[in-house]
Amino acid sequence: MAAPHPRHQSRLTNGSTLFLGGVDSRSSVGRRYADLLRELEAERGGAAGLSVTAREAVRIYAGLAVRLEQLHADIAAGKDVDPETLGQLGDRLDRQARRMGPPKAPERKSLRDHLAAGGARS
Repeated sequence: MAAPHPRHQSRLTNGSTLFLGGVDSRSSVGRRYADLLRELEAERGGAAGLSVTAREAVRIYAGLAVRLEQLHADIAAGKDVDPETLGQLGDRLDRQARRMGPPKAPERKSLRDHLAAGGARS
């Protein structure tokens, strides 16, 4: 069965928004979340290659990572941070990393491909 036309999908499904409910993703936190999402998806072969569960695992990881970065910024600014919260987030981030699965190694060119692409020095 063919996938529905993108105009017949939700904005979240077709990739035109990051969040439901009209949340503005242009804030610094929203942009960082989007950056992490793209990087994590790319490490795993791209968004199109992820299952629904893997995609959600990536989203959860990105959210936890952003929250942990906010706590690190508070520490650097000299603010008090609950060490229990910091530890729990770190543990959850580690567990979520395992749920996402390992990143795919980038394809390595063979010597023949490298030379064919003009990689030889003259």
